[in-house]
Amino acid sequence: MENKKQNKIAIISIMSYYARQIFAETKPFEFRKSPIKNDLLNKKIYVYSAKEDKAIIGYIKVNDILHGNTNEILRLTGYDKRSDGNEIVDYYGRNNENCFALKLYDVTEFEEYLTLKDMRSISRNADMPQYIKFIYENDPLYEVIRKWDEAFSLDGEICNNPTKTKQLILQKGRNR
Repeated sequence: MENKKQNKIAIISIMSYYARQIFAETKPFEFRKSPIKNDLLNKKIYVYSAKEDKAIIGYIKVNDILHGNTNEILRLTGYDKRSDGNEIVDYYGRNNENCFALKLYDVTEFEEYLTLKDMRSISRNADMPQYIKFIYENDPLYEVIRKWDEAFSLDGEICNNPTKTKQLILQKGRNR
């Protein structure tokens, strides 16, 4: 029997403070202590804004993964010349040899956020990642997230009645 590869959605957890910078397009890199897998390059990665929002607030795409020590990453990303470069040193440590910077593009915020509360109304086991999580097509959240993206991405056509659209998407997810 042939092993069919399942479609999946990737969700990355980012603290709200940094997620806001990403969607304001003032933070062109996401800094991590471990890389994402290469098969996620140039694919949508949904952003779960942890702490304050507790919601999927949009998506990003990554076109390159930079790797090096703390000083190399600062130099490669231009953060050695930025006033907030000290945040990167604080995160990695001064002499970390294993630093990663995800180069972001196609950063797209949702008009309406998909909250953890809404996701748990679809699947009681809905939990969001500390780092990255995959939702597979057999999970009701898979279709909810895809439909949410279609309806509320600021890069597409915004729906006329967001409240009604939100209710319809969630109701279909609950009935799945």
